Formats: sequence, C-alpha cells, structure tokens
Amino acid sequence: MNNTIYMAPMEGLTDFTYRNAYEETFGKGRITKYFTPFISPNKSENFLARELRDIDREHNKETYTVVQVMTNEAKDFIWTAKMLYEKYGYSEINLNAGCPSGTVVSKDKGSGMLRDVEKLDRFLEAVFEDTFIRENIKVSVKTRIGVEDDDSFPQIMDVYNAYPLEELIVHPRVRTDYYRNELHLDAFRYAVDNSRNKLVLNGDIFTRKNFLEMKELFPEVDTFMLGRGLIADPGLINVLTDDNPAGMVRDLNADKKLMKELHDLVYAARTAIMPGDTHAIHRMKEMWCYMEYVFDDCKKEIKAIKKSQRMADYKAAVDVFFNKAMLVERKNIIFSKKF
Repeated sequence: MNNTIYMAPMEGLTDFTYRNAYEETFGKGRITKYFTPFISPNKSENFLARELRDIDREHNKETYTVVQVMTNEAKDFIWTAKMLYEKYGYSEINLNAGCPSGTVVSKDKGSGMLRDVEKLDRFLEAVFEDTFIRENIKVSVKTRIGVEDDDSFPQIMDVYNAYPLEELIVHPRVRTDYYRNELHLDAFRYAVDNSRNKLVLNGDIFTRKNFLEMKELFPEVDTFMLGRGLIADPGLINVLTDDNPAGMVRDLNADKKLMKELHDLVYAARTAIMPGDTHAIHRMKEMWCYMEYVFDDCKKEIKAIKKSQRMADYKAAVDVFFNKAMLVERKNIIFSKKF
C-alpha cells in the first residue's frame, strides 16, 4: 500500500517560506498536501497582511496548499471559503477543530468546538446547506477526540459521519493532553471502524519506528499528517514514501546537506520579509526547537545558536553547527520545552 503524506499546519513554522523550501529540497512532489497555519476570520471580512502573504498564489505555485480556517461561526467560514475560492483559487478548506491553546478554546474555537456536540452539528449543517460550499469547496476537518476525555467521541464521530467531508484528520488526543501523554489509540481504532469519511492519522509520528508501529496497528490507513516529525527530521519523507519503509537505507550525509540547504532557503526568504534581526532570528530558532533532536555531539553548537541575538552571530553559529554535528536516525524522540 502506497502511503500519502501531508505536512501539518504549525503556527510560526510552516508558513510559505518553509513550505516552499521543504518542497524544493526534500518534498519533490512527495508531500501530497501542505496545510497553512490557520486563518482566523475577523469582523472586517478581510485577511491580515501576514495571512495574505501566506496564501498568495505566487507563494504557493509549487505546492498543493490547503488553507486551514479557525472559526466557530458558519457564516464566517462560508465567506472566508468564498473569498479564498474567488480571489485566490483555493477549492479545499480545512476546519480547525483541534487546536488546544487556552486562548482559542476559551472562545469555543479549535478543540473548544468539541465541548458542544450539538453546536458542532449545527455549524456543519449550515456550512453544507450553503449552495456555494456544496458546489465549489471541498471541506475537511482536523479534529481532536474530546476536550477533557474521549467519552463523547462516538457522538462527535456521529456528527462528522453526517456530512460529506473531503477527509477527517484525527489527532487522537483530548484538548487537555495538549501534545503530552500517550495517543488514545483505542479512540482512533473506533474512528477507523466507524468513519464514513476518509481518515487521516495525525500525531506522534516522529521516527521510522513510530511510523511502522502505526502502520501495523492501522493497516487500513494509508494517509498520514506529520508536523513535528518532518520539522525535526525532514529526510524522514524518504522513509515514509518508500516502497519498503522498514528496509529503506538512508543517506544521512546527503540528508544533512539538504537540511543546511533547507535552512538557508528559509533564512533567505524570512529575512527578506521580516525587518530587523530580532523577529527573524526568533522565527529561525523555532526550527531548532525540533531539529536539534536528530543530531549528536551538538550541545555546544546548539547553545551558540540559542544565545545569538544578531544575524551575523546566528549565521556563524549555524555554519559551525552543520560542520560539526552528526545527523542520526533516532528510534524515538521525546520533544521537551522550546527555547
């Protein structure tokens, strides 16, 4: 069974600069869909400058891009989808029903939508009753399995099953798990056994071992969404899309060279649009929160990257890092706090 791979939306990380750089270096047509960090509709019915930059068709020519929208108002979802279609040519929109952020959930958005299953149903009913949506837009949902527990997940699945979703992307955690704790694999099994829509598995595929374990547990599933795993180890795509992922032999030296190329492409694109050193350096350091986990003998070099405050110092620290650090393929990765 061939595997289909999506890149997850990650705020501050997978903007168009990263998506394009990844496609040029590692993706090469093997990422079927790239999802944007969410757009949040506002009362002015216009997009923010950074949102416009991210969805600009000139910035998305080389990738199949799906725009993610975060709202709990059907009317806002509809006008956003209509504008994305008519002005920017996007015909596939993803609803964010999974973000666990406290500021989001407190407004009953993201995974907060799962708190009231009847309201979720009314939202989707209104969306799919809209003639424009039905005729022009493929609607998918990225969801968690509950807020504090997964007791209501069967009811949540009943709601999703009532509508012709393009696909249902399930991150099998509840909101209060954030990104900690084990995946609720029994809940995902329930989804596999009961979903009327195509299923995509999202969550904790960071290594080859993780991927093979998920394939063994859920042989029916052939589509996977990765975020942190691909940010940390961009070359993992070679394993995920190989005909024999268990036996595929990686060229880690080649992957390391491509990681430097990926980094430099993102760096060049971001410094071109971000004024001053502080913002651009902060955004670049976000990548290192994950990339550092797949290198050995790099504590000193990573520390220098973390401490850098000026672009000249940052660039010098990165050059030293790639000259000295060794890329390794981990069996397991446990991500800790950011810097």
